[in-house]
Amino acid sequence: MKRFLGMTAAGALALSLGQATAQESGPFIVSDLTQSPDEAVAAIRDHAESHDDWLYMAEFGLAGGKVTAVKICYAPLGPDIVAAGWHVMAMMPCGHLAFYEEDGQSRMSRLDLDFMTELNPDPNLEAAVKKGKPAFAELFEATLQQAR
Repeated sequence: MKRFLGMTAAGALALSLGQATAQESGPFIVSDLTQSPDEAVAAIRDHAESHDDWLYMAEFGLAGGKVTAVKICYAPLGPDIVAAGWHVMAMMPCGHLAFYEEDGQSRMSRLDLDFMTELNPDPNLEAAVKKGKPAFAELFEATLQQAR
């Protein structure tokens, strides 16, 4: 398995969207938010539930309710993921998000979609990542109030 070195394409995309506070640590991207974690989760949920191409799969508390985990999927990625083989279906849903406060700052942590190709290099997953990154960037731009 290859390792993440330097800034990934998602990190470059995050910075190009004005997320000056986005930080990366391997496959994780952490963004500072100006809205509370509950408000951010509600915005993601409302957007996903009002658009046919998004699936809001799960929302649950972790760490005694200090973290809200959200699982979402951009449905157009499904055919590419299925084409990569049934064995990769364990990666579904494709959006893994965590919302929390740390040192008084609201944050969202997410997996860079490249994690799929890092775990299983496959041209179909590469196509899914290529479709997914812009869709997730648009979702976050439409719903999250990111610190600048």
